[in-house]
Amino acid sequence: MATFSSIRTAIKTTLGSISNLRVFDTVDDMINVPAAVLIPSSINFTEAMARGTDRYDFDLIVVVSRADARSGQNQLDGFINGSGSSSIRQAIFQNSTLGQSDTSAVVTTMSDYGATYAVNGVECIGARLGITVYTKGSA
Repeated sequence: MATFSSIRTAIKTTLGSISNLRVFDTVDDMINVPAAVLIPSSINFTEAMARGTDRYDFDLIVVVSRADARSGQNQLDGFINGSGSSSIRQAIFQNSTLGQSDTSAVVTTMSDYGATYAVNGVECIGARLGITVYTKGSA
């Protein structure tokens, strides 16, 4: 069974393969963009009977520089696309086990496209991806 901490680390490691994207598995004080920040959303310990499966839901906030709106949005698009060399969804899809045993991860949603985030006192634009991870539960 994967632990909460090992899942966060595994997502960070998996997304570390995307060039020009800094990935944070905790909400740090200083973040350099472009960045993806993993935020735990919920855990369901009763996804299947007798703790057969646990479900972990995360929000992944993806932020890029807003200095030039067009190039910022183009860069953001690359990260939230369903496929491509910068695609977060593709990186998770191609390594859905996250290098863990009894684990399956999937990017499920994208929302809040174009939202403004203050990063180190500077306005950036971003989007929110939903990541769901299923892992074997334990009693």
